[in-house]
Amino acid sequence: MTGVNYNFLLAIVVIAIGFILKSGNVISEKNGKVIAKLVFNITLPCVIFRTIVSITITPQLFLLAVIPVIYASVLFLIAYIFLRKKELSIKGLSLMSVMGFNVVHLAFPLIEGIWGQEGLKYIAMFDVGNGFVIFLMSYLVGSIFSPKNNHLEKKQLLKEGFKKIGTSGPLIAYFIALPLNLVGLIIPQFFSDIINKFADANSALTLLLLGIFLNFKFESHQWKQIGRVLLIRYSFGLFIGLLLFFLLPFELLYRGILVIGLILPIGLAVIPFTVEFLFDEKVAGTLVNISIIISFAMMWILILVLDFG
Repeated sequence: MTGVNYNFLLAIVVIAIGFILKSGNVISEKNGKVIAKLVFNITLPCVIFRTIVSITITPQLFLLAVIPVIYASVLFLIAYIFLRKKELSIKGLSLMSVMGFNVVHLAFPLIEGIWGQEGLKYIAMFDVGNGFVIFLMSYLVGSIFSPKNNHLEKKQLLKEGFKKIGTSGPLIAYFIALPLNLVGLIIPQFFSDIINKFADANSALTLLLLGIFLNFKFESHQWKQIGRVLLIRYSFGLFIGLLLFFLLPFELLYRGILVIGLILPIGLAVIPFTVEFLFDEKVAGTLVNISIIISFAMMWILILVLDFG
């Protein structure tokens, strides 16, 4: 357990450095957006590529990519029942926020720090399905309930959703790495070394980025909507996660990573989607920030309590 605590404390320090740099006006959120682009388009795809090409893909691993899609579909239906009488904008943002996970900025650096490549292969496969959820399912839900898109046909909305998938750096890395893995192609050492250089920078940059975008100035209005979304996400995620942890016949780390995956924070993609679909940006920002704090604490506690660290 010492290694788990040590890695979480390291993460807190790096996040705190990012927050202090922003508070001291050394780095602004505008600079953070540049770092986010580097992470999203270079360092994270390199981590994904390095991880996926080196693992043996089994039906057990493939299941990790399927679970988030099934989970998001069921959770969408449950949330829709609770929110069916709410106005369109509240319903759209809430449904969009309950579905996907921020695997990139919290899970990848912490899991790599604690379990290395063994842990990364599990969370990377989980993120395959999660990417589909965020960039297609969540995006389409936002599109359908957006007042901006009332006049658009469903075919056009679907086309936009697939366009998002086609321009996602991490998903492109998956689309390239998975076929290479399946055909057993060996990557030349020179290219492998370049990928490793960028991949090694990912953990520090992503944790620093969390600190830069962390914000404790929460608006007091619409707390009811915020509380409802968080309650649905975490109560359902924790319940299903623990259920699968105790019922699945797979190894301990596999089941532990799955529990972590289902209580991760709201995906940061919700914020640009919110801007695009004319939902409440302050509510979206508050949801993302609070979920990061809750998930960080829950991850730490679950790893210690379930003893798979």
